[in-house]
Amino acid sequence: MILDRRTLLKLTAASSAALAFGAHASFAQAPADTLRIGLSTYPAHLKPWVNVGYAGQLVSSLINRYLMTYTTEGKLVGELAESFEREGDKAWVVKLKDAKFSNGQPVTAADVEWNIEKIKAEGSGAYTRDAMLEVEKVEIVDDRTFKLLTKTPNAALPALFANPFLQIIAKGSTDTQDHGVGAGPFTLANAEKGVGLDFEASPHYFKTGFPKFKKVKVTAYADENLRVAAITAGDVDVIDYVPWSAMDQIGADANLGLETVATGAFMFLSFNGAGAFKDHRLRRAVALSIRREEIVKGVFFGHGAPLEGVPRSATTPFYNAELAKGQTYDPDRAKALIKEAGAEGVTVNLLSTAQYGMHRDTAVIVQGHLAEVGINVTLTMPDWSTRVTMGNKGQGDFAIQGLGLDTFDPDAVSALIDPTLSPTFFRSRNFEVPGLSALLAKGRAEFDLEKRKAIYAEVDKLVVEYTPFCGLSYRATGFARLKRVNNFRMLPDQISPFSGRLFDELSLS
Repeated sequence: MILDRRTLLKLTAASSAALAFGAHASFAQAPADTLRIGLSTYPAHLKPWVNVGYAGQLVSSLINRYLMTYTTEGKLVGELAESFEREGDKAWVVKLKDAKFSNGQPVTAADVEWNIEKIKAEGSGAYTRDAMLEVEKVEIVDDRTFKLLTKTPNAALPALFANPFLQIIAKGSTDTQDHGVGAGPFTLANAEKGVGLDFEASPHYFKTGFPKFKKVKVTAYADENLRVAAITAGDVDVIDYVPWSAMDQIGADANLGLETVATGAFMFLSFNGAGAFKDHRLRRAVALSIRREEIVKGVFFGHGAPLEGVPRSATTPFYNAELAKGQTYDPDRAKALIKEAGAEGVTVNLLSTAQYGMHRDTAVIVQGHLAEVGINVTLTMPDWSTRVTMGNKGQGDFAIQGLGLDTFDPDAVSALIDPTLSPTFFRSRNFEVPGLSALLAKGRAEFDLEKRKAIYAEVDKLVVEYTPFCGLSYRATGFARLKRVNNFRMLPDQISPFSGRLFDELSLS
């Protein structure tokens, strides 16, 4: 399937026209004790530890909490953990806060041990299972103190426990209900599959004085235009996943607040080394051929930022301004690399999907830019499910990807940049980057900050040179709220899509 610019503009215009119908309706009297959320999709399930996407995680964060979390400045801090301290090279001592689950039972070391063992179990489906296998043993000291003994030195372990899909729930509670019993600010009161969910405030929440309202009502609006219309009409208080095409409209509305972070999740290219992209010079040529600001403007309506290297937050000490520009547009250098690789006039297949506009439109722009340097691109764009299946089978020469990061530890990007890891649809495959895997292992095992910074700077240099990851653009994370919603804050940069973790401190006026 090949889309030209004219077709792309027609599709964009149609989407924008649909939004025009989201005109103001008269505001109904909003209940003073209920936060109403318009969600981008109904969660597939509420099982703990399994990745259910951004919308599902927002719902999960209403009923669950984590050992560690991040502040709005990007600092890693304890949540259920009072402290998380290293003891030697292969042990961490964790002390728990005086917290309770929503059933009134205390959060104990035995609960944490049970969570870890459930995550590590064969076939658990847990998102963090591979990383958690590094924990060899949990040694309980007392009810609120335990040690994590690791197989090797692991500096990334505290950040792992801030992962948004590593909830701590009451021991054995999944025996009676899939979502278990969490320690979050609310409890699930009712769910109507595909429609919505109702929550009630937990009387046992460990943060004194929170939550500030008694109920949360979540309604699913899979159609983005209906979601925008709902917030515009005042039918809901907050919506997630604000469409980029509607951000200017919402930002100009005096009744609404638009909360955005420009450098949220991101678009990138992965490569299959089974064909022409076995040669790293051709991969690097692709990275130097993209005018990323056109993706930001054409796909995300200006709400985003170019991504020209490894995605690292500027709030962390591992951000390197020079390396962050390592894939900046340079068509002359790209043409020279193509010639060196003997790939002039090469034809490659780009795998994307027509189901989601940001994937489809990004693919069209990439196709056009590569044609300018002599790389011919054909597009394969099936529905999303088929695209994932094809990607997992290793079909296509390269692929459009859209993901984010779960934590700010520098090792978080390993899953995206190391092609020697187990094959998956979102990662490059069938080639190696000399020395990369060894450097990543070294970085995980190093506790000294300055040494870690130096190691990951070398990692980023290898990514620039060998291009197992080609950044394209950040896409802004957007929430919209009625003005009656107060204290709305967002997590920074790449973890901003998980800002629902901060909804426990919202208030209504």
